[in-house]
Amino acid sequence: MAARVKSNPNRLYDEDFYAWSRQQAALLRDGRFVELDLEHLIEEVEDLGGALKRSVRSRIGTIIEHLLKLDYSGWVEARNHWRAEVDAFRGSIERKITPRIRQQVETELDALYDRARRAAARSLHQREPDFVRRLPKTSPYDWHAIWHRDVLAEAGIDLAEAGIDLADGPEEGKKKGRRERGA
Repeated sequence: MAARVKSNPNRLYDEDFYAWSRQQAALLRDGRFVELDLEHLIEEVEDLGGALKRSVRSRIGTIIEHLLKLDYSGWVEARNHWRAEVDAFRGSIERKITPRIRQQVETELDALYDRARRAAARSLHQREPDFVRRLPKTSPYDWHAIWHRDVLAEAGIDLAEAGIDLADGPEEGKKKGRRERGA
């Protein structure tokens, strides 16, 4: 039997979201479904998935931006920072990505590239005025390049040699059960 959505808004939701969320979790745990604020609960569950996808898209865009800087900028001093950022964002994505999000993001790579290209150009236009002219108009990166290109090895950094286990990507992380919830 389906539960009815309450039509009167839950004041706690508007006044203290954290307390509301704890209350809803307790009600779910106790099986007190009739007392749930289903209207807001449904809205929040839908928002969770959207926030997760936006987070992955944002990080993919930043990875593309840093790959562009690594490939087309002459600013040598910043290269280690860009490599570290690519590695860190991949780690963050690995904890968030799902097969459906990956599928959707892959269809958006051209748009993500356009935004990343603009961001890279904006961030380096004063230091390298001709940087934007060196950037390809269409993306030189597919999903494999974005996810698997070893920017650390390109700099002569061998983490495996240092005894650090390197996952190949989000698919391998899922197989090992390393996906975490969270923002």
